Amino acid sequence: MSNTVIIWVVLPLALGLALILLQKVPRLSAVLASLIPLVLAILALIFSNGLTLELLGRRFILAESLTVFGRTIEITADQLRIIALLYTLCFFWNLLGRLFKVSQWFDSLSLVITSLWVSVHFINPFLYAAVIIELIALISVPLLSPRGTPAKAGVIRFLSMQTIAMPLILLSGWMVAGIETSPSAQDLILRGALLVLTGFILWAGVFPLHSWLPMLTEESHPWTISFLLTIMQISIALFFLKFLNQYAWLRNIKDLDQVIKWVGALCVLSAGVIAIFQQNLSRVLGYLYLAESGYMILSIASLQQGGLELFTLSLLPRAFAFWSLGLALSTLRQGMDADQFDFSALSGLVWRYPRISVLLLASMLNIIGLPLFALFPLKRIIWGMLAGEGLLLQLFGSLGLLGMIILFLRLLGVIISPSESAMQAEQENPILIVPVLLTMLTMVLACIFPQIFSAPVRELLVFFQNLLP
Repeated sequence: MSNTVIIWVVLPLALGLALILLQKVPRLSAVLASLIPLVLAILALIFSNGLTLELLGRRFILAESLTVFGRTIEITADQLRIIALLYTLCFFWNLLGRLFKVSQWFDSLSLVITSLWVSVHFINPFLYAAVIIELIALISVPLLSPRGTPAKAGVIRFLSMQTIAMPLILLSGWMVAGIETSPSAQDLILRGALLVLTGFILWAGVFPLHSWLPMLTEESHPWTISFLLTIMQISIALFFLKFLNQYAWLRNIKDLDQVIKWVGALCVLSAGVIAIFQQNLSRVLGYLYLAESGYMILSIASLQQGGLELFTLSLLPRAFAFWSLGLALSTLRQGMDADQFDFSALSGLVWRYPRISVLLLASMLNIIGLPLFALFPLKRIIWGMLAGEGLLLQLFGSLGLLGMIILFLRLLGVIISPSESAMQAEQENPILIVPVLLTMLTMVLACIFPQIFSAPVRELLVFFQNLLP
């Protein structure tokens, strides 16, 4: 147990598989699925300043690497902040998972998936991470497609995109060896960069290869899909930064930052414009993820203007925003006893479910980035960066933001509109006022005091020294 890899990869993987045996004891399974990632996150923070700990007169020293099947997984002290972040996400989603009718595999597979995402960041050679990401996609299928039902189009398209991305990254890994031996081979560098960028675009569902995102959010339970997409979005972004940090030939490509900015701006624009015309709230969730991918890409593209710090400081607020939106949608789905959120079925919703409706609207405003909410300080900086770019980039960002605001106004108009259903008695538990108020208070406090969320992840900057201006 005196090895970082055993503690934060092997052990949670084994415990996650062991939780499968506790499916007939759901309460115990839920408690363990919450406690395990919480303990792992706390341990990661404790050892993040050094892999040596003195406790009760005893000295604990952790080894940094472990060889598995001829591949080395190495986790050093300064990398433990990333691990703490991923297991914190797992804890918060598992904490309330059993309140909703999610897959019976959620407790165990959420822990397994998190441990595999941890291994993605630290396996050497890095190209084997592509195989692990493909494995994560396959393991996610039982969570996305309930037992006894055939896999739907969104799941199939999701698996297809992840599978196509894997050989592209593997091929780019082969090219890296050629680039390192012949760093002046410009054609080889451009081909390698094209393969890397295409692979990440397929993985993350970036415009124009994003069609599986709204399909998947429409077909899946909000709590399950919000967990899978949030941890995937953050992990893939961090993995891409690792690429840039490790390979000078990639980050030094001329005008690469401009190309990445255009990709990010197109994500923001397409998400905002297409979301205006959506008639299903579950599909809207997919376009919100697409928009946030755009904002993350814009941060990464602005490394010389402090974009790396902006990216790291946005990780927890963004995760919290989707956690609160997943909470609102999951509670609403359970209360309405419906799998779909067509706008026509949401008419007069605020009269039947006032507390959850308020949380839903607040979560939407938070993700859009309007004032008084957690993501506003971060997005205000990104909008300021776009203001210094070309007119077309500014226009793309403005139209994307305007589209999201119009979407919110449409939703607001639907849920407060009078209807026959609006005359029904209130149908939600009054005790919901407590978590709703606490969640909204956290959103506001994170805007007024952004250091609440920024302090725990600020140390991630040490991990990407080559990207700092």
